[in-house]
Amino acid sequence: MKLKKAESEMLPVWVLSGVYTKPFFAWLNEAEKSNIWEHQNDTVVKMRQGNFIYLYLQKGAGKNLVPGHDLKFAGLFVRKNYNLYDVDMELAVLLGLPEEIGFPCRTDIRRAAEERASQKADEILEMHWQEFLFQSGLDTKSLILLVVRSEIRERAENYYLQGRNLADIKFVPKISLETSFSDTMYLLFLEYGEQVVEKIAKRWIKRNIAYISQQRILFGCVRDEFREILNTPNDRIHKIKRLIQALEGNNSRTVKIVLCRNGKVIHTNVRAVDICNPKGCYAVKSLVPKDRGALYRVFGKAAEFRIEDIQSVSCGRELLYEDTKKKTA
Repeated sequence: MKLKKAESEMLPVWVLSGVYTKPFFAWLNEAEKSNIWEHQNDTVVKMRQGNFIYLYLQKGAGKNLVPGHDLKFAGLFVRKNYNLYDVDMELAVLLGLPEEIGFPCRTDIRRAAEERASQKADEILEMHWQEFLFQSGLDTKSLILLVVRSEIRERAENYYLQGRNLADIKFVPKISLETSFSDTMYLLFLEYGEQVVEKIAKRWIKRNIAYISQQRILFGCVRDEFREILNTPNDRIHKIKRLIQALEGNNSRTVKIVLCRNGKVIHTNVRAVDICNPKGCYAVKSLVPKDRGALYRVFGKAAEFRIEDIQSVSCGRELLYEDTKKKTA
């Protein structure tokens, strides 16, 4: 099989990378004159089924060879795109391929199918969610989620501390095919790609209407709470974020903090990592031992101090964080 220059440029990398891959590739694509490719002391057998060619390494001799016994499965060749999958290391060595040339295995293909199906489900939900919802015939009770305000608030705060924006807060489908990726689905995905992906996505949506509805409600509530945080400049979470950002790169160091509550002030030392708490609550035991007694005397036997108590944080002569309002007060 002689390829034109334009055809060669369209070939997968593996065809042009091995010592013996070109004659092997030619044998894969020739008419059914021979199902055997011999190289030195090794023999490769091909068995065609539609657009797929199953490759086996011959382990025995004789005319009646049995796959899995006399024949060792060595790879799958897809005639549609000239790609090889599930290639056995022994075949790769036989073809003289360098170690850096890898081939997708079944697990890789399953994960690719999961990712593409999840993306397709997201696209479908954006355009046709109401249609699926109407066709489901489910009662309203099963579609509505019982939300807990504290959980909604915590999620919104985490998004804010991560530097996310409103567009990031949405339900994104995650389709798993770990228990349902059959041999048939594997081959259909390799051959028909997009059509199979769409079918998987639609089937997943139909089977998960209630779950999807509840998740969309949940993320809608989180988005509203996140918007409220952005529109409330004096929300305590803004102080927490400023403090965490100020301590970036200093987590392994000890810093000096000034605490102020009800007009009482105390200076103490603490590890920076102990006040990088997204909840803005800090255990008294995180303070160095010699300062705990002073804290108890000034603040009482409190189990914790809070972001509202922190007036300033410094490291050496560098001021890392300061609550200007508390200082003014």
